[in-house]
Amino acid sequence: MKIPHPCRRSASDVGFPNHLCQEVVIAMFRLVALFVFFPSLLFAQTDVFVRGSQDRYPIALPQLCLQDGVTDGNKLVPERISRNLVSSRYFEVINPNAYIETPGKCSSTPSAFAYSDWSVIGADFLVKGVISEDDDNIRLQLYLFDVPKQKLTFGKEYTGGSGQLRLMADKFSNEILRIFTGTPGVFGSKIVFTSRVGRFKELFAMDVDGSEVRQLTDERGLTIAPAFHPSGDRLLYTSYQLRVPELFIYDFGRRQSRAITSGKELEIGGSFAPDGNSLVTAVSLGKESNLVLMRLDGTPVKKLTSQPGVIDVSPKWSPAGNEIVFTSNRAGGPQIYVMDTASLRARRVSFANSNYCTSPDWSPKGDRIVFVCRSDGGFNIFTARPDGTDPLQLTSSGNNEDPEWSPNGEELVFATTYGKTGAYNIGVMRADGSGFRLITESRTDDADPTWGPVPVG
Repeated sequence: MKIPHPCRRSASDVGFPNHLCQEVVIAMFRLVALFVFFPSLLFAQTDVFVRGSQDRYPIALPQLCLQDGVTDGNKLVPERISRNLVSSRYFEVINPNAYIETPGKCSSTPSAFAYSDWSVIGADFLVKGVISEDDDNIRLQLYLFDVPKQKLTFGKEYTGGSGQLRLMADKFSNEILRIFTGTPGVFGSKIVFTSRVGRFKELFAMDVDGSEVRQLTDERGLTIAPAFHPSGDRLLYTSYQLRVPELFIYDFGRRQSRAITSGKELEIGGSFAPDGNSLVTAVSLGKESNLVLMRLDGTPVKKLTSQPGVIDVSPKWSPAGNEIVFTSNRAGGPQIYVMDTASLRARRVSFANSNYCTSPDWSPKGDRIVFVCRSDGGFNIFTARPDGTDPLQLTSSGNNEDPEWSPNGEELVFATTYGKTGAYNIGVMRADGSGFRLITESRTDDADPTWGPVPVG
């Protein structure tokens, strides 16, 4: 397949594409046009950096030793970790039917097992553990072993309620990824996206591998442009349930939404500031759209842009909070600009053979900006440095829109028409365009994804 382009094209080779293709920003431009998780470290850790390797590392995850209690965590935890590691595409999980050791075998010490039982089936790495339960309180000890070297790489202990077993498994999975890649994984985080329900569009949430999908909103209307609060407990989005686009905040704990804007102005999309204390959105009235800084209750604080007849939309904060990347038509067709929040000076950062670039998002590391431009007969995804240099084209087939970075800055989630259904679905790829995979395969136009933070605690 061609979607993650293996060869990095420069801006001079190709044009760039975009994401306005969805009702979200399309509606923006059209409307404006019309109105003109608990761990403690047990062992010293040995980092095994394999960044850039294309091999998948064979790993075994047998049932855990159930020391006390009646929990099914001895099965659930290794299954969860297994699913996580498979989805990362760095590991090959060996089929449990090949295991020689008795499932759930307990031993006097974590290392009291025969390494040969695992090397003979081809395992380079092994996850073992002990789990105990007392009045719904779980104690989980997990260990990663290097089979060829016959040594313990690292171990972790987690405690909590039985309802936190998945979170514990996700946190250990993230540690494994950190050992192997130098960067913690993103397991336990959520991806929120929009999808059609009949003739309406609602918000849905899912795990990073596309499982555990659940519907968040039921407004029987158009809900678009979701964006996570840095804490991960809230979601900013635009809804048309009041007939005109207004900003709403969805509370995951309460499972309910509330409007924070109302009136004749049109507010579409936006993002929370890195400190979580304010937000920026695009507000349009008449023939122009401006970026506006707001409090979390929707009270305007400061207009950041104000050029007659200019459409400024899709704002996203830099990780440091001192700059905002956005889309503007101030020089003709929509292009990507970065604005200093102190001086309000803006500079263009999209320079390519395309007259239509939009939907920017800033890497959590602060080193790259992703955006979409029209090129190669469709919309494709590009990244560049914050000064516009070193542009790279990551996709080259179909339409690829709505890109957003993973919490660790290692991957990108986006909407794509590549797949069997022909409709938009959610795809994930590494930041260099490799390792593409579809995580939804529906006919309901799944689009506009946003990737939440990894849970802490």
